[in-house]
Amino acid sequence: MFADYDGIRDWFVRYAHTFDLSVPMIQMKYGHSFDVMKVGEKLAGALAWSPADAAVGVSACLLHDTGRFSQYRDFGTYYDGSSVDHGERGYEILSAEFPRALTDDEGREALFQAVRWHNKKTLPELEVRVAPFCRLTRDGDKLDVFALVDRRIREGTVGDLLPRHMPDAPLSEALLDEVERTWSGTYKNASSLRDFLLIQLTWVLDINFAPALRMLEDSGVLQRIRSRFPKDDARVQALLTALFARFAEMTA
Repeated sequence: MFADYDGIRDWFVRYAHTFDLSVPMIQMKYGHSFDVMKVGEKLAGALAWSPADAAVGVSACLLHDTGRFSQYRDFGTYYDGSSVDHGERGYEILSAEFPRALTDDEGREALFQAVRWHNKKTLPELEVRVAPFCRLTRDGDKLDVFALVDRRIREGTVGDLLPRHMPDAPLSEALLDEVERTWSGTYKNASSLRDFLLIQLTWVLDINFAPALRMLEDSGVLQRIRSRFPKDDARVQALLTALFARFAEMTA
């Protein structure tokens, strides 16, 4: 398996600069792409991946949101439900525009599938050689989104990042029902910032690699999220207690 990481990074920079990076939401995705790449580098190192596999995995992390740039240009939103599936759009863009010389066939397949599936609620049955790269990309993306949202909340700019999720609105009853029933949540049932944060907490149950769980735990972000829920709501606190008990089982 082969991927020319330096060449891929250069191609991505050129591609991203075909969009207006002075638009704050597009610039944010450009920075997020490199931040996810850095998380991918740490995870690949912690997992002791070979240099060849690490190059493919880190490249997939960098390219994971390729579809976001044209999504925002064309629709003015990052909400897939009212625009396009950005993983599928990224896959289509790479299939049409990504230079063949930058990977061998095996590396290309792993890279493209990681981009295609990084945003899906669950992964399908994947080829054994492809699956680890999809999982690395999903973990890297989740970890950086945790950090990004946490930082924006503390800076007071989370409304710019998540305009659909009202900061002072209550938790959605439909979302609470869904999470209690399935241990996961969908954005169609989310309209408040706390809704988004509850969905984020369910992401932890989908983390694939132990080093990613350790990084998330060490960051303190999970406890900061927990502190943002009403302490006098018995139903919510019971759900949080159950979620955190499951997290503890995963890291035991």
